[in-house]
Amino acid sequence: MFSFIEQFNLFLLIKKFMKQRQGSSRLVFRILPGIVLLLMLLSAYSGNRAVLPSGIKWEVLGQGLAVTNVPGPHISKYADSRVTVVKIDPAFYTFDLAVSSESDSLQRTIKEWCELENFDGAINAGMYSLIDHVSGVGYMQHYSHINNPVIKENFNAMVVFNTSDSLLPPFQIVDMVNQDWKTIVPKYHCCFQSIRMIDNNTIPVYWKPKRVQRCSMTLLATDKSGNVLFLFARSPYTANEMTKFMLAAGLDIRTAMYLEGGPEASMYVKSPGNEMIKFGSFVSYSNPNDDNLELRKMPNVLGFKRK
Repeated sequence: MFSFIEQFNLFLLIKKFMKQRQGSSRLVFRILPGIVLLLMLLSAYSGNRAVLPSGIKWEVLGQGLAVTNVPGPHISKYADSRVTVVKIDPAFYTFDLAVSSESDSLQRTIKEWCELENFDGAINAGMYSLIDHVSGVGYMQHYSHINNPVIKENFNAMVVFNTSDSLLPPFQIVDMVNQDWKTIVPKYHCCFQSIRMIDNNTIPVYWKPKRVQRCSMTLLATDKSGNVLFLFARSPYTANEMTKFMLAAGLDIRTAMYLEGGPEASMYVKSPGNEMIKFGSFVSYSNPNDDNLELRKMPNVLGFKRK
């Protein structure tokens, strides 16, 4: 019996072939046994990928760093209908904020930020102001530098990292509703605020938008082993669809928050022999297409580098 991922891949193969050979359904059925056999062989010989009990195959990029691509919430009309997940172990990597307001106030692509700060990888540090193009939409602090001093109402997740207290987790997403964030946050040197998707008890926090909006997006999560997860989807989904996906995908997620959507959603990872560049495109109403072909510039990113 095929796993869900194998069935998903089979569906994509048939969908692609049917699109190329419209009306040739007889030919599809003639090659279908070959496709099934190929998937069985790929399942049996997974190469150097570690197969977890959940069925997720992680490609190891280095000690404490791995990546996987899993089927998204559903088949999308746009892009590849997959979610890329990068797993980072804080035992081997440190995290930091690159904040443009602390230096020259210039925007850079996420790859440029990684090159400038010597990061091994990075993702959006939440959304940024479309008024000054420098400030984070929610509260943001990098050591003594305050990028945005205002606590954003209804942004009920605060990611914190870089602490001098060895008894505290090196990286955590604080639930500003269920936890005493006013006590926790001052114990860390870096933090920024965004929107909850999964609370600190692993309970989904479903949004109630006035109208349904789908977009490419980046998300941040922690799992129950203390790993940090960067998530990226080029195909457009709603926030609630992604929340359900994260809890059902076998990623063992503990808590999660939204970062960015649309063409600005970006993720970059570089390891020996591997460079991964991800950027979004689709936003309902304002940019409902998959046409973006380049990294967008941004003022602030969350990066990681090997200890």
